[in-house]
Amino acid sequence: PRTLFPYTTLFRSLTLTIVLATSLVACGSKNIIYKEGIYEGNAEGHIGPIKVQIVTDKYEIKEIKILEQQEIPIIADTVYEKIPARVIKSNSSDVEVVAGATYTSNGLIQAIKDGLDKAKVKK
Repeated sequence: PRTLFPYTTLFRSLTLTIVLATSLVACGSKNIIYKEGIYEGNAEGHIGPIKVQIVTDKYEIKEIKILEQQEIPIIADTVYEKIPARVIKSNSSDVEVVAGATYTSNGLIQAIKDGLDKAKVKK
């Protein structure tokens, strides 16, 4: 009878090689995107200025706080809850606006972009 032993050994070796190669790529160095620190950003909202504070480390946005704003609370509360979470999750200010609150959303996104522009490492 024929044995499948050589193929089994080859398959195991190939699998091990793929696993090792994948783990080496995954362990590769991250790109430094931001300067570590606390930055402020400003922009005009629907009603008035919006001022934010952004905390970054070298690789990601850690926290976004709304410091000043004059928007209508019933609209702004949803925007201020959703937009910072989206930005932090995507590690980018390139996020969707909140439906029904486009002007406030765009004002907040612009304030975040302003702060992140100060935090970004220039290449």
